[in-house]
Amino acid sequence: MTKLAGGDWVVEALRAEGVSHVFGIPGVHNIAIYDALLRRPGITHILARHEQGAAFMADGYARSSGRPGVVVVTTGPGATNALTPLVESYAGSIPVVIIMSDVASHLVGRDLGALHEVPNQIDCFRPVCRMAETLTSAADIPATIAGAFDLLRTGRPGPIAISIPNDFLGTSVEAETRRGDGRRPPCHVAEIADAARRLERARRPLIIAGGGVIASGAERELLALARRLDAPVLTTVMGRGSVPEDDPVWHAVLPNKRAAEGVISEADVVFAVGCRFAARSTQGLLLNLSFTPDQTLIHLDLDATVIGRMFKPQLGIVGDARDGLARLVETLGVGRATSAWDRARLAELKTAASPRYTREVAGLISTLRRALPREAIVVNDQTGINYWMEWRYPVLAPRTFLYPVGSATLGYAVPAAIGAKIANPDRPVVAVVGDGGFMFSVNELATAVKYRLPIPFIVMNDDRYGAIKWLHEEIFQRWGEADLANPDFPVLARAFGARGERLASVDALPAALDAAFKAGGPTLFELNVTVEPPWELK
Repeated sequence: MTKLAGGDWVVEALRAEGVSHVFGIPGVHNIAIYDALLRRPGITHILARHEQGAAFMADGYARSSGRPGVVVVTTGPGATNALTPLVESYAGSIPVVIIMSDVASHLVGRDLGALHEVPNQIDCFRPVCRMAETLTSAADIPATIAGAFDLLRTGRPGPIAISIPNDFLGTSVEAETRRGDGRRPPCHVAEIADAARRLERARRPLIIAGGGVIASGAERELLALARRLDAPVLTTVMGRGSVPEDDPVWHAVLPNKRAAEGVISEADVVFAVGCRFAARSTQGLLLNLSFTPDQTLIHLDLDATVIGRMFKPQLGIVGDARDGLARLVETLGVGRATSAWDRARLAELKTAASPRYTREVAGLISTLRRALPREAIVVNDQTGINYWMEWRYPVLAPRTFLYPVGSATLGYAVPAAIGAKIANPDRPVVAVVGDGGFMFSVNELATAVKYRLPIPFIVMNDDRYGAIKWLHEEIFQRWGEADLANPDFPVLARAFGARGERLASVDALPAALDAAFKAGGPTLFELNVTVEPPWELK
């Protein structure tokens, strides 16, 4: 047993888990952790300008790398500032660990007006975390952190919140670090055999792949199954990149109603893997998904609670996606696919598009795709072009398309792009954001400047909350309170110490991006465009 102060135990426990970066802001209550970070090598701290930015950075770090993102924040407002990012991380099943200080242990829950006090602070985090716990002993710090990481290794990923009373951080206690060796549970052999029989007999099998495929690293197994069955693959937004979208087996993104609805209705056996059929994508402004009684739904997921929550399957399988897919391929063996899909019909459905998908919108997306290498990471916010990119931008590799699909929050792209670049320093990272969303997180441009991150931030400026204006007008035939008073964005960028440029047209984007990736810091590009969202209300 070793005797260390609580703040040192936090750092030692993170080091034991292989953590190399943490994001956060120091405060009067968590400063013992920061002192330990200074004294103990191995972990690089990224100083954000707001706790919301720090937590979005951790999300982008985790989403683009698969490694848990770690946030360190102080008591009360510092902690609650991180709640909105955790909403997104929870919805997207992204592994983020937030370590927050709390009021002194003898004051927790007493509502005595202590500095920064939020009575029972941890209760704010329970609805959006896989685990949320306030420590009752300084000696529990390393074991609790180890348990959090073990939970992320063995179960459905998502945020974990650990609240540590500030007096524990300065208290020296005997403890020890440990690293769990748990793994995700395998699928039941009998259920895999049943699924293989149903898929082997299918005439028009369809695969729907979600983010669980990427979380489990099962891209190769998914592609092998699709080819063995001769089955088209739909991906959820979180599952994009699990199959390269220039591969013939990939069909469309699930919420793309015009491309997806027909293939879903014509399938006789649907195999959903690593997805939870989230209402935002399946019962939203585009697709209204349903299955008929004569269709067979097989649903495989790591989280038993999502199976049957939206659609009741004929066969539910609980377990790791990679294990399940590999076992299915092995059970089916080498054989000739008996799929009866009409390939001409699939090709027709695949290219189906709304008449509102204009040449200008298509040109902007194709120009961006051609300007970037396959491995480039594109980080989206929520603006007109992002809504089209959600299922029109070709995604060619896993973890290269970051999109806040769960919460649909503004302000995601700027800090998440910073986190993605920290996690992937050798890969191009670009953020695509509207003028409204950019101003939500403009302060984090200073963080990109501080760490000399060559990230291009493409700001689509229409001087309004364009999607809200469009919705208001569609529903009520009038609109208001959507116009924005914006700064001169290139001048603003230069005031931060970044490069700033107003592009004359989309055609200037490829050369501008090439120069930005070679720069010694961030670049803001302003494009004056108006892009209406793809939603169909009638």
